[in-house]
Amino acid sequence: MENAVKIKYGNFALWAAFLLVLPGRAAAQDSREGLLPPPALDRSLRMAGIRQALAAGDFTRAAQAIAELAQREPADFEGPFWTGYLAFRERNYYDAIRALRRAEALDPNAFVLKTLAVSYYAAHQYKLFVLKMGEARSKQPGDWAPYYYLARYYDSEVTDFAKAAEYFQQALERNPAHYRSHYFLGHCYEAQQKSEQAEREYRRALELAEQQGVDDSLPYQGLARLRLAASRPAEALPFAGRAVELGPRDAAAHKVLARVCSELGRNTEAAAEWRTAASLDPTDAAAWFRLYRSYLALGEKAKAREALVQYRKIAALYGTN
Repeated sequence: MENAVKIKYGNFALWAAFLLVLPGRAAAQDSREGLLPPPALDRSLRMAGIRQALAAGDFTRAAQAIAELAQREPADFEGPFWTGYLAFRERNYYDAIRALRRAEALDPNAFVLKTLAVSYYAAHQYKLFVLKMGEARSKQPGDWAPYYYLARYYDSEVTDFAKAAEYFQQALERNPAHYRSHYFLGHCYEAQQKSEQAEREYRRALELAEQQGVDDSLPYQGLARLRLAASRPAEALPFAGRAVELGPRDAAAHKVLARVCSELGRNTEAAAEWRTAASLDPTDAAAWFRLYRSYLALGEKAKAREALVQYRKIAALYGTN
């Protein structure tokens, strides 16, 4: 079961940190993450209203403005590009792909290719993701973002941590202040049991996130995991607690804190954290199994049986990884 927990941290949960952004913050997030063209490159005067609507999380108003843009300026890539971007944010990935392919036909610039690539990824079309992100990298060799997204693919989907680390390093050569590249590079080092290098990258990610005014639980999770791996759960506790404070809806943060509490023999707290983690990630059978073991340690046999039933049900549907 412990291996299953580790695989979860290294796979879906880490990629979801990129994909699952709160709607009201999506446009700002993607500007930081290298997907969206800067306002200085906007061709249409209508773009100001579209960006304002997206920044406010008003997808209905944004959709109306984008539809008007596409109708009034049919030869401009911006209409289908922003149509595709909005569909991506609403998780209508195949609609996003269709719109972005129209944008690509009008102007295959790097921003269109990057957003099309991540839409392919979200639709589990990984070969097309790699192809289009590679094309975006060729268009703008100095752009850090394609290296970052390719690294995330090799980190989270292929679990080729050495290759992912190379891509993260190339992203950081182009954008040393990108704290998420530092974090995920640290994760690659952690997976390769290079704890000193991982510690350095997690610390740097934490420092940069604080400088940029970003509250992100990931660096704290990494620092807590390193201390758990070194059998120092008491030192892991403040990091894990802070991770949950910053990411109350992040299942991975609750799992780290649950592991810390279990190691410290604080089984009541561990059980509460495992239950929260299971509710936040209903496909994770491992969380239910760990909850079952926590209840056994507490002598709560009825609750343990309930958790075991849930574990078997989830494992049958989604497997144990």
